[in-house]
Amino acid sequence: MKLYTFILFIIFIFTSCSRYTIDENSTTDSPDNINVYINFQKNASGEILDFEYPVWVYFVNKKNSSVTEFNYEEGEGIVASLPEGEYSINAFLDIDSKNFFKANDISGRPMITVNGNGVSDSPLMAAHSSLILEKQTELSLTPAYIVASVNFEFDNIPSDVKKVWVEIFPVSYDYLIEGEISDRIQTASVDCYANNGKWISGQKYIFPIEGAKTVVTVSLDYGGDVKKYSYTFVDGLKAGYPYKFTGGYDENLSMDGDFQISAWAMEEEIVIDFDNEKPVDDDNGSNDEQTGDDDDSDSGSSEAPDDIYYVDTMPSANKIWGPFFLWKLVETGLGEAQATIISPDQWYQVYEDGEAMEILNGYEIDGISGWRTFTKEEAEEFFKEFSTELDELNTYLEENGHNIFYTPNDNAGNRYLCDNGEYAFNMSGKIEIRPAGKTVKYYLRPVKIIGLKVKN
Repeated sequence: MKLYTFILFIIFIFTSCSRYTIDENSTTDSPDNINVYINFQKNASGEILDFEYPVWVYFVNKKNSSVTEFNYEEGEGIVASLPEGEYSINAFLDIDSKNFFKANDISGRPMITVNGNGVSDSPLMAAHSSLILEKQTELSLTPAYIVASVNFEFDNIPSDVKKVWVEIFPVSYDYLIEGEISDRIQTASVDCYANNGKWISGQKYIFPIEGAKTVVTVSLDYGGDVKKYSYTFVDGLKAGYPYKFTGGYDENLSMDGDFQISAWAMEEEIVIDFDNEKPVDDDNGSNDEQTGDDDDSDSGSSEAPDDIYYVDTMPSANKIWGPFFLWKLVETGLGEAQATIISPDQWYQVYEDGEAMEILNGYEIDGISGWRTFTKEEAEEFFKEFSTELDELNTYLEENGHNIFYTPNDNAGNRYLCDNGEYAFNMSGKIEIRPAGKTVKYYLRPVKIIGLKVKN
């Protein structure tokens, strides 16, 4: 009984400490209120926007954080009546109740939440402004799209494919009324359907997490066997932008993808080439096991990357890229390259048989898995490139929060594993690649080859 009372007490504390209270039109008839007349325009030149109803407008009192909400249906003038004060004004246009609904975050702040699986069938526009209300005011707002549009169209999909769908991660559940995407994230799922020999989705809309690495996974269901193709966009997707993803099994496609929608930015078309991609293994993101003799293991620098990352501009070699050190960059085509990246992390210990590879198989950073050791060939290349300039490299790594590379001069055991942990190499003097011992401590530094493509 005491525990039950305590829980109720805690719930009471949290609910009564909410900073936000919502008042729906309750102040409209007060004789002391002041009218605010709102117009919506296309641009700064004042051209009137032909918008769709319903319209929701939230006025947030900056003094006490109380929220007054006004809802308008087709044909109604956008007029609000409020007490004198300072407000933030937040208007939402064409807010389809089939796709969006009102909710509150844990602190009581109102937010707009997308229904279902993180995908809307209709777009959403919003306008935000501030106002010190002292007398009757006419206010002009310029709305913008707060969602990203995604449109998928795939050609030449095998006839035995039964179902095609696309997952996008991360997207947000909610949009806080004062203009922020909430930090509640989910995976959006978009179904495609067969139409005249193509699999298409039509235009769908999501709350993107701008600046966050976004993974788009295309799944082909053969009626029991599902193959997945994953594509990563390092800079993420942006609100107000329409993205068209096209592709096929036998050739790249170029679609018109015309968006006749005012206020959208220029459409960005992203071509997905199934022919040149490997399906993603659900277990570890890779279909290849590291097997074979020494000759096979030394071919790591020319391996075909399983992970393809889309970038706005191609990065440079020997630079920090995201959380990684991008060591080598080899151009493989127009706007395409193969990058060898090195993790900022490393381990220094004695490894039992197979333990080093177990560590790498379980290692993930920034959503990227499938790491390995240096190959013997890479060990020689890395030594030749940096052994005489290791101080400069280490200073650069340390300044960016990365572990440095140690040498036997620091400690006689400071050698790095390569060739799946079977061999080890040094980083000073003369290169020596010797079989790794079972009672000696070695450094283990994760390495991976990825593909990079500049977005079209």
